[in-house]
Amino acid sequence: MEEISQVSLSTTLATNAIVEGRGARVGLIYMGAELEDKVPADLEVKVKGRFDIMGRLQEDLDQDEIRNALLQMKGRVEAIAVSGYASVRNPKHEKEVGRMARELLDVPVVCAHQLTSALGFHHRTVTAVLNGRLIPIIRQLLRSTKEVLREKNIHAQLLVVKGDGTLMTEAVAKERPIETILSGPAASVIGSLALTGRKEGIVLDMGGTTTDIAHVSDGTVKIKKEGAKVGGWFTRVQAAEMCTFGLGGDSRIYLDEKGRLQIGPQKVWPLCLIGAEYPHLVRELKSFTRVGEYKRYFAQEADCFLPGSNPLPAGASEWEQRIADMLRERPHSLTYLAGQLGVDAETLDLTPLVESGVLSRISVTPTDLLHAQGTYTRWNRDAALAGIRILAKRKEMPISKFLSAAEEAVNEKMAMCCLQSAADFDESGVTFADSPQAMYLIQNALRPKKERLLESGISLRKPIVAIGAPAGAWARKAGELLGTEVIVPEHADVANAYGAAAGQITETVELLISEDGGQYILSAPWQRMVCESREEAVFYAIHEGRKHIEHILRDAGCRTWTIRERSSDILADVAAEDGTAQTACMGTKLVISGTGSPL
Repeated sequence: MEEISQVSLSTTLATNAIVEGRGARVGLIYMGAELEDKVPADLEVKVKGRFDIMGRLQEDLDQDEIRNALLQMKGRVEAIAVSGYASVRNPKHEKEVGRMARELLDVPVVCAHQLTSALGFHHRTVTAVLNGRLIPIIRQLLRSTKEVLREKNIHAQLLVVKGDGTLMTEAVAKERPIETILSGPAASVIGSLALTGRKEGIVLDMGGTTTDIAHVSDGTVKIKKEGAKVGGWFTRVQAAEMCTFGLGGDSRIYLDEKGRLQIGPQKVWPLCLIGAEYPHLVRELKSFTRVGEYKRYFAQEADCFLPGSNPLPAGASEWEQRIADMLRERPHSLTYLAGQLGVDAETLDLTPLVESGVLSRISVTPTDLLHAQGTYTRWNRDAALAGIRILAKRKEMPISKFLSAAEEAVNEKMAMCCLQSAADFDESGVTFADSPQAMYLIQNALRPKKERLLESGISLRKPIVAIGAPAGAWARKAGELLGTEVIVPEHADVANAYGAAAGQITETVELLISEDGGQYILSAPWQRMVCESREEAVFYAIHEGRKHIEHILRDAGCRTWTIRERSSDILADVAAEDGTAQTACMGTKLVISGTGSPL
């Protein structure tokens, strides 16, 4: 297909791998300081070598020590990460250790200074180790993608979406896969901007498992200044600032131990979806006839089950083996399984098997609510209604009333997601759920009652741009509750793909100029240079920075590009002679960014 000249890929693979603890075994060589906390390395060795914060040599490397440390890791790791204290001020030691690692070990090598120019030794080290863990995962993804493209006779340039929504080349993605974390949500945000033409708004991307919310201002998405946090690890990766909530089209709707209606955060298979392939589930669900009080609530007869991704562990009980055997050919309801075992359904707790991945749960979801209401009927409406009828009986209310209550609960939860996101983007430090006073005012506004003396109101100052397959159905009501416009663009369900295709290649480099004993030090990601004057340092910073950016954009296939330069003073409070604090300039930071279109 010669008419296709570019293929853009957005992926959640890196994010999921970090969250799930998957990836290559990484050996870490670090120097210059002790690590503040644990890092995700399989082996770690501290060696001699240190530069101070100005990039001046304090302690040299010991070549024999490094060689011995690397040889001890040979055959035990699949990647090497190298991190040195103040390496962003002088990368010489990291580059030397990296060179030795490549010579002695046939594995990928990652140096921390190549990934970020931000200070913070521990977080920079974590970023380097995670990058090493992801290299084989992303490389396999790229190989598989290219195989599929070849099968379809597509010989186009392959680009990958970064966590800030911009694009990078295949070669860069292989070396810096850590930059793909949060790639999926970022592509969705870029897609929403391209589809609507809006420059201001709250972008709400509702998927099957989560709802991701981003803040767009003046046509750009807000970037997390300190770096993205994924799977409990703080990184120095620049990514779109997202608020993520466990609310999606596949979130489980159930009753808790007190009989209260709950939504998520667990993801399940919708009854309507699985019921479309296995219509016998409708008969099994309809066979439920019990009413009245229930002693327990962890077992819910609206649930059905099918095999999960993991096998039964060794030492599984007889009844666990029987359940696995019954589900081998097709899924079944909890009522059916309990009947075959000869036990009461409310005493059969299959949650441990679900949590261990042996079983997957099928249950009532927001998607089933839409089917029951007739709003969305792609799959089996009867299966959705059968499950919802069971929950309504548990609540001892008509099915129509239960549907209204469940719909109201989803709408209010969606509105709360928007409110909490707005507070987070305002950097308020407030978590509404932790404040009964705040929740009273919010619930009073979302669910006003005539008998209350106090009337409160709440609103968002920007419109909600809703994308993702189920978003339009739920975001509109949330917008009404929050007094703001809701925009659902045409083709909202493919905003992610559109964003991946609409992105541009952007590369940024940061350089620091600082004064040291009458000399001016230029710290670049590739070297430390001593200059006689500030003007000389600025000249080399701009010249070398632009050349670096142009080289990357040219290799990416860009024919034209725009390069911007931005400088700012680095200020810090220092003690004056009289003991008081005063603000002093500690140096100048130059940020050079280039943007180009690969088409």
